[in-house]
Amino acid sequence: MKDFTFEPALWYNMRDKAVLEKCRNIKREDMEYENEHGYRVRVVPHPCSAITCELFERILRSDIEDRKTVIIFPNIWRSVYSVVAETCNRRNVSARNLITFCMDEWADEQGHVAPITYEHSLGGHFIRDFYLNLREDLRPPFKNVHYFTDENMEYYSDLIDEAGDGGADLIVSATGWAGHTAFIDPGTKKFEARSLEEFLTLRSGYVDNCRLTVIQNCGGTGGGDYYHTPRYSASIGPHDVISARESLERHDLTNVGGYASWEKMISRLQLYGPVTPDVPASVYQLTPGTVYVSEEMATPIAPMPFTAF
Repeated sequence: MKDFTFEPALWYNMRDKAVLEKCRNIKREDMEYENEHGYRVRVVPHPCSAITCELFERILRSDIEDRKTVIIFPNIWRSVYSVVAETCNRRNVSARNLITFCMDEWADEQGHVAPITYEHSLGGHFIRDFYLNLREDLRPPFKNVHYFTDENMEYYSDLIDEAGDGGADLIVSATGWAGHTAFIDPGTKKFEARSLEEFLTLRSGYVDNCRLTVIQNCGGTGGGDYYHTPRYSASIGPHDVISARESLERHDLTNVGGYASWEKMISRLQLYGPVTPDVPASVYQLTPGTVYVSEEMATPIAPMPFTAF
């Protein structure tokens, strides 16, 4: 058997084969760590449950201490949001002090942001799955719920800074196939930068999404097929990630069973590779926070065995 070697596709930003090999071979026993910035990796059976508990605890604390809490939320997390809302309802926990920001939204080729009334609107999903599931007397004022529009797209980061006195108290996320958080995609015009330092200063705006993001989202959140999935978006920027006082992530994507898995690989690149704009979510390594990795995600990336058809 002869080895067969090749270079990664030119359109994929992370192409350093030494980094790829290192991350591909991370062992389960070496996965958990805490770095000098307070960034922690924890492997747990159910990251979704851990995130749910932590979000409820944040809202409970804001109620007890009567203190505003600014959180940047991802979208279409119904399994998390509905349980958090129902727990608040059952325990009579008020979310009145919560100030929320949806991290991204679809946009069209002319630069217009999808309205929350659009069937697949990301902000619309958050409002339906979380805000409207809260009992009416426990909801924050609707003015506390922020989502992207044509009017606020370019200064959305300013709104977060203003509400959170320089940044959000918490940003919640999960990493996409391209290594993005929100729609901070690698290789896009919006997030071009000559250095990591410049990249970290980039703020919200209109994004030309990379092809991996379009492919991932055609699986359902964008509309169900390539032709019905927007290739543009509005998104927070790296500035908003790095300015948040704490981060909370889950790495438990849906296709991690079996052998070689692209979802396992991008998780490892974020967590164990260099901090680089080529893997935008890697900037979380520079912030205090916790990422919960599922036991299934932590299983080794092994070669696919040969199967005769």
